[in-house]
Amino acid sequence: MKLWVLMGALLLCAGCSQKKPEPQYFHVDPATAGSVQGVVRFDGKAPAAKRISMDAEEACQSLHKTPVLDEPVKAAKDGRLANVFVYVKTGLEGKVFEPAKTAVTLDQHGCQFVPRVVALQTGQTLAVKNSDPVSHNIHPMPKNNRDWNQQQPPEAADLQRHFAFPEVMIPVKCNIHAWMKTYIGVLPHPYFAVTGETGEFTFAQLPPGKYTVAAWHESFGEITQDVEVTQGGKAALKFEFR
Repeated sequence: MKLWVLMGALLLCAGCSQKKPEPQYFHVDPATAGSVQGVVRFDGKAPAAKRISMDAEEACQSLHKTPVLDEPVKAAKDGRLANVFVYVKTGLEGKVFEPAKTAVTLDQHGCQFVPRVVALQTGQTLAVKNSDPVSHNIHPMPKNNRDWNQQQPPEAADLQRHFAFPEVMIPVKCNIHAWMKTYIGVLPHPYFAVTGETGEFTFAQLPPGKYTVAAWHESFGEITQDVEVTQGGKAALKFEFR
């Protein structure tokens, strides 16, 4: 009996000593990879920006010399649309990509989240800063990932967080300042972008294949287009929200 117990213990220890196998990451062949470039526009009259009332928080109000505006639809005169999350929605199934080692920063500055839209890979670090002289309470509200809610006082160390599962998009609020909002997009691959004032985006080093590319905006939802990337080719896309 003692012999069987000893053998069982040895087998159990042997199993414990085995290391978890390293994931087999997909590596793009630069010699055959192509790219996708594009622009996102808004066709129509953008709604007027609304003044954010910070009267209830004098410390926040004192950080601004002019009124602060909430501008969810930030479009240039030619319609080029900012704060659009553009990403490869389908076509990369079966490929596992290594998470980026650099952190993505989300700041709380002027009692607002900066930037308004944040994007990162699963497993990549999100560093949350508080650059204000007041406390904030960051509260992402995901559906696929773990919910968390944490206060961050002035001059506190950055919060380091990760998201384990893809999700488009995660709304984020501050429980102290109701006007603060941002959105986090989480993907299992690196082919995504958030448009700036030019409305442009680029996916470089994309493996040849057929893809569905999506463009998401907080006010207009999501639209998609199909595209084929050939070896060394350059594909172009134009998204238009109405």
